[in-house]
Amino acid sequence: MVKAYINGTGCISAQNTIDESWFFETVAPPSVDYYNAIEPSYKEYIAPNLLRRMGRAIKMGVTTASIAIKNAGVTNVDAIITGTGLGCFEDSERFLLALLNNDEQFLTPTSFIQSTHNTVGSQIALIMKCHNYNFTYVHRGFSFESCLQDAMMLFNEGKESILIGGIEEHTPNYVNLYRRAKKFQEQNTAVPYWKSETSGTQMGEGAAFFVLNKHQTEKSVACVEGIQTLYKPKTTEDILDKLTAFLKMYSLTLADIDVTLMGFSLDVNFDKKLQELLPTIEKESCPAYFKHLSGEYHTASAFALWLATQLIEKQNLPKAISISQKAPTAIKHVLIINQYLGINYSFMLVAKV
Repeated sequence: MVKAYINGTGCISAQNTIDESWFFETVAPPSVDYYNAIEPSYKEYIAPNLLRRMGRAIKMGVTTASIAIKNAGVTNVDAIITGTGLGCFEDSERFLLALLNNDEQFLTPTSFIQSTHNTVGSQIALIMKCHNYNFTYVHRGFSFESCLQDAMMLFNEGKESILIGGIEEHTPNYVNLYRRAKKFQEQNTAVPYWKSETSGTQMGEGAAFFVLNKHQTEKSVACVEGIQTLYKPKTTEDILDKLTAFLKMYSLTLADIDVTLMGFSLDVNFDKKLQELLPTIEKESCPAYFKHLSGEYHTASAFALWLATQLIEKQNLPKAISISQKAPTAIKHVLIINQYLGINYSFMLVAKV
């Protein structure tokens, strides 16, 4: 499979990532037991006549896509591929509540039209006037990984420039329901994030988009060398065996990985295998974590890829994400090991160009 060169990025998250000069100078804490995205003034990125009809997920997606496109210095792409777990959840909720409150009468169609998962990709295409391949993946914890795999296969078919991204939003009602179901927890600051012994995650939201190219250009800051997904691995040994085989395909071992970003979610039920894998990672590489910055959501791996790109570009591993006292002398390879609900596991290998 060919490499995917990252030529432009855009990210909205629970941190001030919309400010492209931000690099862990300040770290925003969660809102008790979940994270809210730090959103910009959207009128700086989206025309007012379009903005007033958009839900939050669409605003975040369109904004981060426009930033990525601007950074890449392109006006159009050969494909737009988006990934999301919940889609435009706010619009779906708004339509269903109107259905109940108005006794199924006098309903406006806007929220219904914009409630579908592919709305973000469609809006980006309309704004860009892009009539090329446009696809949205809704594969739960593999949603963003599926985007990346599709993009790399399209490069094999001759495509040159592709826009991909992951988007997720939550609503007050969604937060309340999950809180009542005891799916959340506040972080015990006395226990490191990667050593959690309790149940419950800290949910997040956000969007991250990337302009990928088949060939390296002057705009390229990093490249994705490979990606692999695992569904319900039975043991930690299974994960390690698959990881070893994955790295071997690129003539690498764990000792060649400068930073390993691990997707600890704070819930011991889901993190157990990563906790067991950590000593092996720590022995060979510099382990780090990222969901204490973004929160847990279906496409948190998109935030992880943005973070990996930043580490390679800045050549610095901040203490805010480091697990051990080890520090790399240079950052040439970053490995992302993510998990979602202990079901969906993925590896992404990101390299300096």
